[in-house]
Amino acid sequence: MIRIHQITLSRSQLDSVPDAERRLLILIAHADNELNVLAKLFHFSTRARSKTPILVQAENAQALVLGRILTGKICECWQLLESAFFGTALSKTYVPRFDKEAVQALESVKRYFGRNNPITAVRNKHAFHYELDQIDAGYRALVDGDPLEVYLSEANANTLYAFADTIAGRAMLETIKPGDPQGAFETLIADTTKMVNLLNIVIGQILATCIQTHFGGNLYSLGAKEIEIDGASDSQEVSIPYFINIVAEHDA
Repeated sequence: MIRIHQITLSRSQLDSVPDAERRLLILIAHADNELNVLAKLFHFSTRARSKTPILVQAENAQALVLGRILTGKICECWQLLESAFFGTALSKTYVPRFDKEAVQALESVKRYFGRNNPITAVRNKHAFHYELDQIDAGYRALVDGDPLEVYLSEANANTLYAFADTIAGRAMLETIKPGDPQGAFETLIADTTKMVNLLNIVIGQILATCIQTHFGGNLYSLGAKEIEIDGASDSQEVSIPYFINIVAEHDA
């Protein structure tokens, strides 16, 4: 059983927040939702245990798709903080009120994005763009035994052009760690996990500071209601299949 605290905000409460802070409040909360959804999906997709070649290929392709999107969103979240938190100077009044954990998390995020890093590299070259030269790099990195199959199905959802994602995946992994695809994939998992966790801490502290300033209390003191969620899955047992049985609405 999972216990969730529900807090209902009012329009008048949001109206009381100055425009720049309200934009920040809403956008970083929205960004955090996206990070958490994508991080869970990526985590689940990397837990596939199939041994059948076609399933291994499909699940690997699916994991890399989610990994690319997650890296892109992490990078976009940092750029949002740069523009809406640091760029508006809100950080000057907020950061002095952060607790020690949030200060350390923010410094870690700043250090990571202040140097060349895998997340930014993947975001710029693979997450949101189809770069022709990157495909050439992936093609050059192919090794004997790499899957180059095409799997066609009557249902588009079950079609897989494995050869294309093998090459695109090689290109992305070469961007992270040339010549070490396994190490590159492990780095992708480690860096995205770390950055999502750190950004969660920073975003949570910004939200708490904003609410304390303008609502006069923390979320739990503003009429929090506890809700119990039954039947939640064990995080270590959830996986996402690639191939699915397509059931028409009239057959459901």
